[in-house]
Amino acid sequence: MAFLYNMVKKSSFPGGDGTKMCISFTMFISYMASDPLLNITFGYDILDTTLAYLIWACSDIVIFFIVWLISKSKSISDEPVKLYISIGLSVNISLFLGMYFDINYAYTGSWWFWDVYSITVNLMDIMMLIALFSNKDFLGLVKLYRRIRGQAEPT
Repeated sequence: MAFLYNMVKKSSFPGGDGTKMCISFTMFISYMASDPLLNITFGYDILDTTLAYLIWACSDIVIFFIVWLISKSKSISDEPVKLYISIGLSVNISLFLGMYFDINYAYTGSWWFWDVYSITVNLMDIMMLIALFSNKDFLGLVKLYRRIRGQAEPT
């Protein structure tokens, strides 16, 4: 939906910047390719393997670098979506790797980390969607980023 919204918005202003639309498209392709229902349609059940979390982590790593390549000429102040996508993907990568390690090497049954994983992955996905729709600093992460880096607020 975010990709379609950004595509329509870009077509309304043809001379405008298409960075957000390209990031939305990249995220769309990533989530579509890793969708378990789509994978089952093609005869591969990604959830039937213990490598699912590792595959999702690798997919997010690739998407992370593609997003940074797409938006390398844009500052975070101009495109807050860049920071929100980066944070969301980084957290998801960490959680996917944690789940992969837990299930394959330290499995002792369900514990609190699984609940943290379930809630946090969904919150990060929602945060990234809101950022793709709005391209606003709705959580103040850009302000925090600028403060950590010692940069002045833009006027």
